[in-house]
Amino acid sequence: MKNPKKLLSYVLSLVLLFSFLTSCATKNANLKDENEPKAVLIRHPERMLWEIKKDDASIYVLGTIHVADKDFYPLEDKVLEIFDKADRLVSELGGLPEIGTIQEKFQIRMIQSINISPEKDLSNFLSEDEINVVKQELGEGIALPLFKFNPWVLTVTLTQILYTKAGLDPQNGIDMHLVNRAGKRKVEALETIDEQLDILSSGSFEEQLYDLKKTIDDLKNADNTVDLLTKLKKLYLENNREDLKDFIGSLLDMSEGISQEVLLKARNIVWAERFDEYLNKGGTTLVFAGLAHFIGEDSVFEQMRIKGILE
Repeated sequence: MKNPKKLLSYVLSLVLLFSFLTSCATKNANLKDENEPKAVLIRHPERMLWEIKKDDASIYVLGTIHVADKDFYPLEDKVLEIFDKADRLVSELGGLPEIGTIQEKFQIRMIQSINISPEKDLSNFLSEDEINVVKQELGEGIALPLFKFNPWVLTVTLTQILYTKAGLDPQNGIDMHLVNRAGKRKVEALETIDEQLDILSSGSFEEQLYDLKKTIDDLKNADNTVDLLTKLKKLYLENNREDLKDFIGSLLDMSEGISQEVLLKARNIVWAERFDEYLNKGGTTLVFAGLAHFIGEDSVFEQMRIKGILE
């Protein structure tokens, strides 16, 4: 991590890790006619695979983990068969053409986050101990320039280190694996990269600083963080949906940063409407997106039930 040439690639790859973050408005769509037949939800035995079925239309939903290692592969045969035969593929960010724009968009957002004023240098807001942790992890040649940006840039970089310590990488994530498998096939996007970058860089300077300090503290206690990530991986690979729901819920409850309303619920409301559109178009759709959107009381499935789309 102390090689400056590798820094940008680590930071850019983390954008995919943060693809569960976005800013989007909650839409007040009309509820469905009570007399209209509703879709049904089928839980398949394959790992984190559901199906929303209505008449001759099916939406297969694969809940993914955005960071992974070799233990996650190969994916199950049925999942790959559905993927290869689907009429429509949908991911959070789209396919290779969209992902290919990340570097440029991220660089622009970073430039917009430079603080020219010496008073805003992050070294003025971090303790000596916190500064030393950052220098130790990144090297002084990388750390000092990053102190000139708004705190979110350094938070993104340090968070990547935490995942690296756990042996996990966004480039090995299930999302990227399937996007690469799609190749030239069109992959529709549930959200835009700009929307995800909006939330990644959102919040006041003080709010971003809070998140940065929390991330530095996580690095100081890296063994505990690695243990949490290891548990997340274990529950996912075991297809333990109930324990995962409770585990992810407890992590969200402990967070004092972005609210769950912005983090998941508002997005899930929008996604529920998108899923209704896929049902109306007919055929077979495969959606692969972050697992947290499909478990818990605010999940996409629950929002579809509220709207009268799903039984």
